[in-house]
Amino acid sequence: MSRLTGVLHTAYGSLFGWLAWCAVQSVRNHALWACAAFAAGSCFVLVAVIREGDLADARRREAVRAQRDTHLHPADASAAAAAVALAGWCCTAWAATAGAEHDPACRHRGPRNNAA
Repeated sequence: MSRLTGVLHTAYGSLFGWLAWCAVQSVRNHALWACAAFAAGSCFVLVAVIREGDLADARRREAVRAQRDTHLHPADASAAAAAVALAGWCCTAWAATAGAEHDPACRHRGPRNNAA
């Protein structure tokens, strides 16, 4: 938990305590409408604390995911090797015939040489 988060949680706790105290004092003075307002404010502070915790968890998960993505897994390495091999193919016919033939539209297709 960062220092700012700790300060924020302390501020939330202080605000919650103050609103709860105001709600109790409102009941003592028979101002039920004010008590309801202070109780609703207290609920909003609780929602803010819960949301802050959820955001901290999401930041932690994202940091772990980013760290995990920087390291190549064996499956990722083989996929990268396959992508490099595919990038070297000039056409699908060349890949299927192990370099013996080219597609009609392939730029590497040249005149057939029957010198053999």
